Amino acid sequence: MGKKIAYYMRTSHYLQSIGTQEAKIEKGWKVYRDQGVSGRVEFENRAAAKKLLQDIKEGRISIVKTMRLERLGRSVKDLIGTIDTIHSYGIPIQFISEGITTLDENGKQTPTTGLLINVLSSLSEFFYHQNREKTLAGIALAREKKGKYVGRKPNSVETVEKYLNKPKTKKMIELLNQGNSVRSIVRVLECSPNSVYKLKKILNEN
Repeated sequence: MGKKIAYYMRTSHYLQSIGTQEAKIEKGWKVYRDQGVSGRVEFENRAAAKKLLQDIKEGRISIVKTMRLERLGRSVKDLIGTIDTIHSYGIPIQFISEGITTLDENGKQTPTTGLLINVLSSLSEFFYHQNREKTLAGIALAREKKGKYVGRKPNSVETVEKYLNKPKTKKMIELLNQGNSVRSIVRVLECSPNSVYKLKKILNEN
């Protein structure tokens, strides 16, 4: 069996639509999906990405395609490290939206391509921090305006059934059932360790 074209997809929130990335899939591609995984989580620590790296090491992949460079990650250090790791096996990466293929037909990275990757990696990390700051600022502003940002009312009690049916709780349960550690779940869902321990306690009692 010949080598496959690998297509990597990632969404940072488990409820975020992955449809625009799926629309690019072509027949015969081997697809790797990481859904609900922050771009700040190291590539090698994501379930689908880890499988992709393993397939590359075992010689099953001819090229890695992804929609945009930021799908690989949001940290310059991790992005460059991931690209270098994939390149070490002679595998090129194609960023579809940017129209960039990282290695030429001789398996070499041109200086121009190297420059573009470094610039785009820096921009990816920059926009992550910029968007995060905007989100936090928006929440702070909304809290100042009565009725705009409402947390749980003081002394209110949430039923176990309602809690277990929350989308984020369901995702947490799914990750626990897959054998993921508390630490990895915290990274993936960007939640507190206490949230995971609370859920584990509830599941053990029911």
